[in-house]
Amino acid sequence: IARPCYQKNPMFMVEVMKLLHEQLPDVKLYVLGADFYSPLLGDLKQRIEDRGLKDTIKVLPWISHDEAMGYLKYAQLYLSTSIYEGLPIAVLEAMALGKAVVASDVIGNRDCVKEGITGCLLPLDAKRFAAECRRLLDDEEQRCQMGRNAQEVFESDFLINNRIGDLENIYEALFHKV
Repeated sequence: IARPCYQKNPMFMVEVMKLLHEQLPDVKLYVLGADFYSPLLGDLKQRIEDRGLKDTIKVLPWISHDEAMGYLKYAQLYLSTSIYEGLPIAVLEAMALGKAVVASDVIGNRDCVKEGITGCLLPLDAKRFAAECRRLLDDEEQRCQMGRNAQEVFESDFLINNRIGDLENIYEALFHKV
């Protein structure tokens, strides 16, 4: 769930999917949000075609949030290959829906994904990404446990209703220092 741009590293994602597709020919990847400002969209589509992955990787335009969550709801796992992140909202949305996350080991992703608990954080190595995706796709029990853990971490650490009290405490402490 992101526009194809340098930050999201979509060309690397294609390489991961090429390796994964060789092992699991039925695997599919949906890239959601390729529209308005997607500077790498043409290159991404060409790379997908060059790698023979037109039936494996589906690039969809910008869709409503509800539609995107509909796709995510039925996903087996969430894949993020970003080069850098702030607070990765799509990763949090995947966690909220109970999805295990396979993500690049960068700030932002590291703030959300708990290694080995809610998913995996990996260096930008396509073979390792593909191997980890394969492992989780093959191990339904672990994938589902990570998904349950992800949902719990989302609710405890990121759900706004649970954060409001923390913010109020910070403001109150600052107010009393003045």
